[in-house]
Amino acid sequence: MMNTRYWKVIRDLTSDYAKSSMLILAIAIGVFGIGTILGSYSVIKREMAVNYLGTNPASATLEIEGSLPQGLTDSVKKIDGIKEAERHATVVARMKVEERWYPILLFVVDDYHHKRTNKWTPVSGDSIPSTGSMLVEQTALVVMQAKQGDEILIKTSNGVARKIKVSGTVHDAGLAPAWQEQSGYGYISLSTLHALGESQGFDQLRILVNEKDQFSREYIKDKATSVAHYLKTLGYAVHEIQVPPAGEHPHQSQMSTVMSIFIVFSFLILILSSILVSTSMAMIMVKQIRQIGVMKTIGANSMQVTGMYLLMIVLLCMAALILAIPLSRLAAVAFYNQLAVLLNLEIRNTAIPYWVPLLQVGSGMGIPLVAAAVPVIRGSRISVKKALDNYGVALQAMNDPSVIVRFASLNFLNETFLLSIRNAFRQRSRLALTLGLLAAGGAMFMTALNVSEAWEDNLKRIYLQRLYDLEVRFTDPVRTDTIVQKLKKLPGVKAVEAWDYAATAISTTHSTEITATYPDKGHGSFTMLALPVGTPLLNLTLTEGRWLNDPSARDVVLNQSVKGLFKMGDRISLSIEGIRSEWKVIGFTEDVGSHATAYVSIHVFSQLVNTPGKAKMLRIAYDDRSKKNAIIRNQEVEALLEKEHISVASTIPVWLLRNAVASHMKVLVNSLLSMAIMMALVGTLGLMSTMSMSVFERTREIGVMRAIGATPVKIRNLIVWEGLLIGGFSIGIAFILSLLLSSYMGKTIGNMAF
Repeated sequence: MMNTRYWKVIRDLTSDYAKSSMLILAIAIGVFGIGTILGSYSVIKREMAVNYLGTNPASATLEIEGSLPQGLTDSVKKIDGIKEAERHATVVARMKVEERWYPILLFVVDDYHHKRTNKWTPVSGDSIPSTGSMLVEQTALVVMQAKQGDEILIKTSNGVARKIKVSGTVHDAGLAPAWQEQSGYGYISLSTLHALGESQGFDQLRILVNEKDQFSREYIKDKATSVAHYLKTLGYAVHEIQVPPAGEHPHQSQMSTVMSIFIVFSFLILILSSILVSTSMAMIMVKQIRQIGVMKTIGANSMQVTGMYLLMIVLLCMAALILAIPLSRLAAVAFYNQLAVLLNLEIRNTAIPYWVPLLQVGSGMGIPLVAAAVPVIRGSRISVKKALDNYGVALQAMNDPSVIVRFASLNFLNETFLLSIRNAFRQRSRLALTLGLLAAGGAMFMTALNVSEAWEDNLKRIYLQRLYDLEVRFTDPVRTDTIVQKLKKLPGVKAVEAWDYAATAISTTHSTEITATYPDKGHGSFTMLALPVGTPLLNLTLTEGRWLNDPSARDVVLNQSVKGLFKMGDRISLSIEGIRSEWKVIGFTEDVGSHATAYVSIHVFSQLVNTPGKAKMLRIAYDDRSKKNAIIRNQEVEALLEKEHISVASTIPVWLLRNAVASHMKVLVNSLLSMAIMMALVGTLGLMSTMSMSVFERTREIGVMRAIGATPVKIRNLIVWEGLLIGGFSIGIAFILSLLLSSYMGKTIGNMAF
């Protein structure tokens, strides 16, 4: 009897290869998704920590006025709680690539032989640059369109343009890929900085706190403040303390959020696949109901019948696991390599943790078995008489909901269509499962398409919100009235406005500004942007409150990155250049492509920092906003500024900003689309299974219909209409669900990107 049962299970599985293959594929898709996402996430999470902490990131960076002497670091290290101290300097310069100017960050290193903080890994060429040369972060070569040995024309704000040789390349895991930021990263000596025309020395002090407290931001802030007080006693003015989140990669929180979403969707795919298995097993139980009756007649009990069909599911799951686990490992490798490129990581340990395949086996076996247990147990408990009396024809009238009865009795509808409506609601529990399966897959698919399209729309909004084409930042405040008029006379220039900016921080009890800025001066930064009230060059989306309308009022509008910290009407204290000032929050805005920003009146700002009639920024709009025209006009603007001997710190075209923002989330949005396709595929398989079950359980009924005159075409139309109705209902439900999901996903990805 035991052998006979096993042979029956094998025969049932092999007698319908199409059905078995469909179930194996459905389960495999879910297991594949889980393995791919969990495998890649586990590797990336581990390697992100290893890579970033391996750079020995500074606990805090103190920005100093003037230059620090060489022996100062030794005395700083004697302060309680300070493990290391190192002089440093970071200079924002410009590099020329194919007649276009791009920003470049120059990291000036004190001692290449004994680097203590923010280390990098040599990749090729020299490990120590000589005067007139630099090391380049390997991802910057793409932006520079250069290779080792080439010379790059670089110009600092106070110097002259000079060619600097690329003498070597390095990998710096603490920086975002240069192609994401559309900028370059160079590592130079102080002598090279002086050769570029800059006279400054080391104006940054990077410190490391003791290991036991290295992940406590409050402890780091306290120790950094102590160092700042010590420096002030020596006569050094500390104007900013930068304390980024301790031990966290700049993209760590964003990556954790998006991967968590992917993990949830992966398990959702497996759950949907398990529902498909459940409906398919219900179909098999319906198809073999008389066989169950025969088995019980010759002595089988309900437990034995249940075990036999559950064994069938176990074999299907095993086949799916054998197919999915190796493929998911390959996909995980491909995915984490893509993420490594996105995060500028070097994968040193490619091993996927053992718990990932164990979880795949557990979920790939457990979830389908639990889902299929209900129809299997219910079908196995049927009585012998009821099983043998089943002929596949309904013996009693369907108990349709009254609304279905009324709808199906409308005379103007086709009789085939009316019958298909009643058939669709014949097995309501099965219909609910099928609708849930299709709706979930459809909703996810629609959500992915919506998010992808919304992402493209957001990129377009960069141009719609920024009605200028070039942002020029100066080294120091300059009188702008004359230069603005000269720029307006250039051909193709539509408008020129003087703006201003400064790094800011929320004022605390500390005597020095403490920000969360990372060493790249972008991630974690908070900027105060001063603009003419009523400017036509900015068209931001207000989400709450109102825009600036009084040039003399100390009003501030905050963008989405700061919204969670304050509410409308709050009086907040912000510190700029060591000056504390009180502001009233009058609005919140959605600013695509910007870090944390506070918008204020330039009139109030210039009074605050004592620069009336001067500014450090120009924003210029052209008649023709195309990239081709902007490149030409930008060159004319830069030539005029050089002729006027105005020291330019950086020029940022809007098209460059758009490219930088687009690079941040492209891989993740494409991954979301891939998962949506898998869910849609599972949903489609579910509809196929439901329609097959509907036909199988009505085989004799179809025979009766043929006997009383129904043609094959009419029967086929009946089944097609039933499938279309189920699909139509699921699309409606999916549409409603997708609106909710799209809103959530849009906000999540938008917050991560901006």
